[in-house]
Amino acid sequence: MSELHRPIGVLFLFCATLPAGDLPAEIQVKFLKILASSANSPGKVACRDAALAAKFPEAGLAEDPSSRVAWAGSEAEVKSLKMAGKLVICGRLEWLQTGGSIAVVEEAGKPQIYLHMGNIAASGVTLSDAVLKIGKKL
Repeated sequence: MSELHRPIGVLFLFCATLPAGDLPAEIQVKFLKILASSANSPGKVACRDAALAAKFPEAGLAEDPSSRVAWAGSEAEVKSLKMAGKLVICGRLEWLQTGGSIAVVEEAGKPQIYLHMGNIAASGVTLSDAVLKIGKKL
């Protein structure tokens, strides 16, 4: 198992019993760390969500507005960040249609990664093969 596959697998096992709804911030941050690393932006994510960014240090992340990888907490942010050429990660599947690149959502009690291949390509950011293999492509 590769270095990137191992943390993703552990997260999926850990989250197997989550209730319906949004993933907890701690889990979102762990996925952000993995996805940022996969996109050659290790340890850095642009994020305007103060509550989520407050969890970054415990995961070894830093909030960096210049990062090519960004978390969007609203549909307006998704659109703005896409226009800025960022790889936009969000927590709502429907936001992929408005510019999100990756959605990390709870589905049937487990976290699931969805990839909008057109928006990923538009960002100019290359993701690792490991993420491309586990994500559901739209």
